[in-house]
Formats: sequence, C-alpha cells, structure tokens
Amino acid sequence: MRKISIENNTVQETLIVPLYARKRGCELFPHVLRDPCAAGLISRLDCDFSRLEQHRDSFLWKFGALEGILRSRDILCEMEQYLSGHPDAVIVNMGCGLDRTPLLSKQVVLKLYNIDLDSVIAIRNELLPPRRNEINIASDLTKDAWMERIDASGGIFLFASGVFMYFREEEVRQLIQKLKDSFPHGCLVFDTVGKLGIRVLMKHTLKNMGIPGVDGVFYSDCPLRDFGKGKNGSLSVRNFLTGYVNLEEESIPFLLRKAAALSDWLFRMRICRMEW
Repeated sequence: MRKISIENNTVQETLIVPLYARKRGCELFPHVLRDPCAAGLISRLDCDFSRLEQHRDSFLWKFGALEGILRSRDILCEMEQYLSGHPDAVIVNMGCGLDRTPLLSKQVVLKLYNIDLDSVIAIRNELLPPRRNEINIASDLTKDAWMERIDASGGIFLFASGVFMYFREEEVRQLIQKLKDSFPHGCLVFDTVGKLGIRVLMKHTLKNMGIPGVDGVFYSDCPLRDFGKGKNGSLSVRNFLTGYVNLEEESIPFLLRKAAALSDWLFRMRICRMEW
C-alpha cells in the first residue's frame, strides 16, 4: 500500500503531532477515547516518527497524548448535546486535518462536512475516503465558497479543534461573523488558549510554519470578556482539560491530573460554545 509523503515545514506537517498524540492517547487511555483508525493512519504516512517515538513514554508526551484525546472528548460532548435538540443538523469539521472525531460518536450524524486546504484534503481523500453522507471540501476557511455549499436548514454544528490559534485575531472575528451571516441558526465550538499559552505551547510550531512571532496571533485570556454574551447569541466557556471529563474517575494518574488542572489555569485553556 502506497505511503503518503508529508512536506516539511508546511501546513501538512501540522497533521503529524495531533495524529500521533491521538494514537498514543488511545493506547494509554483507551477508556477515555477509542479511535481505531489512528494507528493505521500513522502507518500510511511516509514520515520520520523516530523523534516522537524516542519520547513516547516521557511525562510530557503522556500529557500531550491525554490532551489530544480530551479535545476529541470535549467536542463529542458538545456535538452530542447539540444533536439531542437538533437531530437533523449537519456537522462541519473546520480545519479537519486527519481528525475523525464526529465518526466516533454513538449518535447518528446525517451529514458531515470536512473543510481544509487543498494540500490537506488531498491527503485526507486518500487516507480517509469520504463515507456515505460525508463530504470533503478543499477551501480556505476564511473564504465564503465552502459555506455556500452547506444546507443548514435542520441546524448546524461547527467546530474548530486546534485551528484558530493559527489565525490572526481579526481573521477569527471576521470568520465568526461570516458564519453567523451564512447560517441564521447554529452552534460553533472552538478551543482557545491565553497569551502565555501561545508563547509557550505554540511558538515552535508557528516558527516552523513561517510565522516569526506570536504578536497578532489569536488568543484569549478571557473568552467571556472578548466575545461576551450578545443579543445575537450566547457564549458558554468550560475548561479544556478538566471541564468535561472527571479525570480521577477515568483513573488518570495523579500527576497527569495535576498537570491538567495547572495547564487549564496557567495557559487559560478553554472550550468555547457559541450559539445563535
């Protein structure tokens, strides 16, 4: 079976770490999340994973693996809650990469749209061919064209997982407004980190993508203040790592639980749900 090459220092390269983290997280904590495709996807990529494998059992990598699968659990929780009240809604994975979170749900997803750049969708089409009622769209998220292809008459749940921190602040605000204009009623879920989180957690990744500094990159120390509750909708905010899953009940080791609580507090890691 042909392996897919990944170009260094490109958007394609941002697929690697989240995918590896999800694979490792499912191995370490299968009771938190099961993604049977993650390991298979890794094996199909022509990429040197030796550096990641060297550190796979380190505390930091175990924590990163936990973070990766908790993000999917958070999204699933919000998606299933929305579908419970809007069973005919479509799901939109914005900046999908090789993520398949909606397909892990026990609830029926009537239609799923995966949106990403041409180079990413080309890889996804080969590794994860669209299933029935699943559509991959190659598009820049900030453009209107992909929005025009979606029928949201039964409701729409959009999510951006680990995506907005690659955008500028004004781009995020403009995109959110476009979504509200395009879809009269819907729900958008996205994750945020604070300024310190951007500086500590994202600096290396942004540099590899040719973004020399973090000034102007989207972050939010207080989403409720920055986006607020407006007359055109509402916003709710929960902790990313500790707001959805009871880590003690899931038998997550003590030090990892403490690191999760500290990261939520120190780096302002949040999941935001905007409904209008």
